[in-house]
Amino acid sequence: MSLSRTIGDARDYGRFAALARLQRPALGLVHALQDERDDTAAFVAERREGSRGSLDERRAAADTAAVAYRRAAGALDAAGDPRLEVASRRAAEELRTLGGLRRAVDEAGLTQGAIVAGYTVMVSRLMDLGPVLAEHNGDGTSAQRVRVLNTLSVAVENTSRVRAELNAALTTGTFLVGQFPEFAGAVARQQESVDDFLATTSLPQRTLYADSVKGTSVSAAQAIQERAAEQAQAGRIGIEPARWKQVSGRKIALMRTVESRVLDDLISVSDAAHAARLWAGWWGAAGMLAVFLATGGMVTAAVRSMTRPLRTLRASALDVAHHRLPAALERLRQADVDDLGDIRAEPTGVVCEDEIGEVARAFDAVHDAAVRLATDQAALRSHINGMFVHLSRRNQRLVGKLLTEIGDLEQDERDPERLARLFQLDHLATQMLRTDESLLVLAGSDTGRGWDRPMPLAEVLLAASAEVEHYARVVCRPSVEADVVGDAVTDLVHLLAELMENATQFSGPRSTVMVTYGVARDRAAGLVITIVDEGSGMTPADLALANHRLSSVRAFDPEAGQTMGLFVVSRLASRHGISVALVPSPRRGTTALVRLPRHLLARLEDPSAAEAAHPHALAAQVPPAAPAFGSAQDWLVHRRFSDGLHADAGHAPPSVPFTTEGQP
Repeated sequence: MSLSRTIGDARDYGRFAALARLQRPALGLVHALQDERDDTAAFVAERREGSRGSLDERRAAADTAAVAYRRAAGALDAAGDPRLEVASRRAAEELRTLGGLRRAVDEAGLTQGAIVAGYTVMVSRLMDLGPVLAEHNGDGTSAQRVRVLNTLSVAVENTSRVRAELNAALTTGTFLVGQFPEFAGAVARQQESVDDFLATTSLPQRTLYADSVKGTSVSAAQAIQERAAEQAQAGRIGIEPARWKQVSGRKIALMRTVESRVLDDLISVSDAAHAARLWAGWWGAAGMLAVFLATGGMVTAAVRSMTRPLRTLRASALDVAHHRLPAALERLRQADVDDLGDIRAEPTGVVCEDEIGEVARAFDAVHDAAVRLATDQAALRSHINGMFVHLSRRNQRLVGKLLTEIGDLEQDERDPERLARLFQLDHLATQMLRTDESLLVLAGSDTGRGWDRPMPLAEVLLAASAEVEHYARVVCRPSVEADVVGDAVTDLVHLLAELMENATQFSGPRSTVMVTYGVARDRAAGLVITIVDEGSGMTPADLALANHRLSSVRAFDPEAGQTMGLFVVSRLASRHGISVALVPSPRRGTTALVRLPRHLLARLEDPSAAEAAHPHALAAQVPPAAPAFGSAQDWLVHRRFSDGLHADAGHAPPSVPFTTEGQP
């Protein structure tokens, strides 16, 4: 048992002992009030014409007992014990009514039943302290004695009630209306409470009661009760009140003697338990101090031997959590399946055999399991990516053959209507090819397309719109002249096509998608391409989620199938340092902002800014790139084969001039 527990027990036993000692003046006052109540009942039954000597003595004894009780109750600290506070307050309030009750007796202000009930309530409030004491019992022995004391006090009270009821009846010589039921009920309660007491007590206590509460007075009291019950229906009861008062008083005195013995035993046991707990607390404190002094060095040495591996384990755990495991996971995300064999979880380095060593080995096992799980996931992801690449390459070849057949038909076709339908097929097949390339991008592979010379940004936008199903709804309005470096052309075309596709899909079938671009506020930041649709727009939550996916290049998640275009845009943008963001349009719909960094622009020419700063500076600009194609059809001809987008020296640009809205 801990020292604090011992001290707490000592405090509880001390409070219990104080409550037990309070029972002595409380029971003394209960006995005095019982005697005063019984004599008062006889005095009222005599119509207040009898001698007051006995009643005045009872009142004086009750006043003396009340003073002793108030002194003992005032010395007891009831703070922190709500039930004790309530019971003490109610008892004090009832005691304050004693003077008024006595005046009512003297002035005939109340009936006999009301007066007896007033004394009974006062006695009950004082007896309520017994159940409060039962809540503070310290051990089994004390608890048993408290229960015995409470049940015996109830038996004494019920016996006194019988005396009071029969006193009043014998004084008048008969049971008045309503008196006999009260008397019969009191007799029944008396017997029930005595039976409860005998059932609660131990064998020594039952023996004490049997040896004490016996004799002619006890037998005579029982006989008088029975005779009174038998003569209740007669006109008059032939029993002397003095005889009943004598034998009943003797019986109650014997029961109070047993009650006092039980209370003495309870106080003795509670004081002994309190003293034992106090000594145990002192000895416990002394022993703890001795143990502390004796084992201080051993504890210090043990702590030092534990802190070293704990520091090592803590440092290793933090290193794993913040550096090694994230680095391993990042490597696993980017590694090929053939490079996963050498990835291992490094142990913490704690080799002791105690519990700390077991914790370290458990941590190593968790670390190793996490790395193995990530390795398995990386291998699975790599295999899935391989399947994507394999299927996409096969589909590319099939679509390429389909485009070849369509191209051959287009060359031989002279009917404009059929040629337009063939072009539609060509356009749909090209979209299928872009879908295959999107799967290659998601799988982390190259799309198979390339461009090795600068291309005007206007033609990049036209090429992107040519790969969109509803290309006719896309309107481009350039405000500056710029060329995109060849290495970024095909990826930028794919990125813009995905954004234009989304814009046309999520806006009305007759609405237009406006594409503009211009120099960023910070000219060193390059160009900003703006794609504005007239759709219903996006909620703030959906917009935030879409921007998160656009800015994140983490592993492909299960929701990518529903928003594959955003993941493709994110992957393509991350390759070239392009920034893509979605914002609400000023009126309605959504605007996509694509920021091209300066290193992706082979040429950037802002005529208005250049003329304002240097009127003759335009002549010194880098010459514009030669047109690559002139129409969407021309781009799709170039787009037909993957190898066809690898420009070479023999490539001849088409003669059809490229035009955008507002610019020849």
